[in-house]
Amino acid sequence: MNLIDYPKWPSLARESILNVPMDLRSVRLSIDGKVIDYGAEIDSVVITGMGGSGVVGDLLSDLCWFWDCRVPIIVSKNMRLPRRLSRPLVIAISYSGNTAETIMSANEALSRGYPVIGITTGGKLSAVLSGKGVPVVLIPKASAPRYGLPALLYPALIILERFGIASVTNELESGITGIENALKHVDDAVNLARQLVDSIPVVWVTESRRGVGIRFKNDLNENAKYYSVISVVPEGAHNDIAAVITKQGCLKHVAIMGPSDYEGLYEEVLIDVISSFGARPIIVKLEGKTPLETEIYGVTYLGIVTLALAELLGVEPVSTEPIDRLKNLLNERRVFQV
Repeated sequence: MNLIDYPKWPSLARESILNVPMDLRSVRLSIDGKVIDYGAEIDSVVITGMGGSGVVGDLLSDLCWFWDCRVPIIVSKNMRLPRRLSRPLVIAISYSGNTAETIMSANEALSRGYPVIGITTGGKLSAVLSGKGVPVVLIPKASAPRYGLPALLYPALIILERFGIASVTNELESGITGIENALKHVDDAVNLARQLVDSIPVVWVTESRRGVGIRFKNDLNENAKYYSVISVVPEGAHNDIAAVITKQGCLKHVAIMGPSDYEGLYEEVLIDVISSFGARPIIVKLEGKTPLETEIYGVTYLGIVTLALAELLGVEPVSTEPIDRLKNLLNERRVFQV
């Protein structure tokens, strides 16, 4: 099976962090009459990005359920930033550097006087930010944004460390161990993919692993060109679960469980209830000794599942023609002002 860039993920992670500037906290800019001091105290971190870039925010949000993060992580997947922000650090992530929503959000952040750091392979985002003296982390390229995930995630982790948001250095290598471990389970991933053929996956995931579930759903969409539904526990237990009483043979329930998820017992009970109505949920148990290792094992393993599914379906996994067509049409109709 063609794993595309997954075998390169350990090297992508290690290479990308070398490009994070050491002097981030000493940056001081004047933009549009506003002084932006990167050494000042911050009270939140906003991760702005879309698709395979934006999922970095989801994963960081997951990790803060396990880490003692000093300030909240706010995930913004929009053309605008949330209105009620006080002293945020904004991390603008765009693999291509040409994501209009992210460029607009970064420009808005600067106009409000917020410190911004870009993570990208180049493009307009790099040009716009660098032209204003804003720090930009340039990362190595992959076959598509979603295949460059470690190169996007690892600089963000280092930035959190540099700004005193979370202590992550001692887990960085464990995250790479998670990738390597997942790559040893390709046969298991293929077996899971076979069970998903001709189904609509219903992905059950705990709140503290929401990012893993979102990434799995996104990879099903983009790699296998497959629709899926994601239900987050415990909220999904108050609505989505009611639908299991209706027999819909095309649905396949997949429950994702981490080894230290505090909602784990809750999800086990939910699985028992789903089973009592005749469904046979597939249980995916994430592996890892640290929160980062478990998180990255999950996105790597489940990503491989979607590549295997694409192969079983005879689908080309890299291209995403509808997304490209949408972007082109949005540009033609001048939806964005960048």
